[in-house]
Amino acid sequence: MRMSGPEKNYDLDNDGFCFLPTIFSKEDSESARSGLWNIINGEYATGRQPERRFWETGDDPRKIIKIDKPHLCNDAVWSLVTNNNFGRALAEATRAKKIQVWHSQVVWKPQSIGNSGNAGWHRDAQYWPFWGEDGLFTAWIALSNVSLSSGPVRFVPGSNHWGALEGLDFFDKDLVGQDKILEKHHGGAEIVSGNLKIGEVSIHSSLTYHSSQANLDKKPRVGMVVHFCTDSAERIVIKGDNEHYLDQLKDPSITPIIYRE
Repeated sequence: MRMSGPEKNYDLDNDGFCFLPTIFSKEDSESARSGLWNIINGEYATGRQPERRFWETGDDPRKIIKIDKPHLCNDAVWSLVTNNNFGRALAEATRAKKIQVWHSQVVWKPQSIGNSGNAGWHRDAQYWPFWGEDGLFTAWIALSNVSLSSGPVRFVPGSNHWGALEGLDFFDKDLVGQDKILEKHHGGAEIVSGNLKIGEVSIHSSLTYHSSQANLDKKPRVGMVVHFCTDSAERIVIKGDNEHYLDQLKDPSITPIIYRE
């Protein structure tokens, strides 16, 4: 596999991901980051709680901190996610008539010990049985400068056309083993490191394979993850766990529409 950085332009349709120019000011980014830190510490300025917490105060500070739907809990974070320029940029990149935020997550990655900061190769679609394959994307907003040493998101160009690969999983922190599976199926694949400056954004398809390595910097790597659907997205009826999860799409106070033609 070949490693490279985001020096060239990548196409969302062909490559499965792309990088946008700076959308958010440093001030807005830092305000949202401060709001996320308050949420991490259990302070919910809006009076609304996040959907789920995967990290609690007192947990191992070396663990990746993940909290679902933080945009509900803090005005600065809500303003970031619903920013008009952000919605317009997502619509232009995806050529969509409508952009709706259906989920969000803060990912706060402290300096890692061993493989504690690793996220295995995966595509988001494998965890979303209630969605079809079209019209689903993830925007990753950098709320800190993200360099190669801080464990950026890594993408495989063209992997959005591969289909599912058995054995690749976000929760598997053994990236050496994960890389071997990737090499077995697609030897020589290029890996692009999503190095971003604060306020910059990457977008990837739900079908694109991506991962991240440990943060070797002393400062945390902070990202706001925004999962959004377009007008071409199709809801799938399922039974059992999460069968009613997308009913939230009817409530704009939870799943705001941030662009519409």
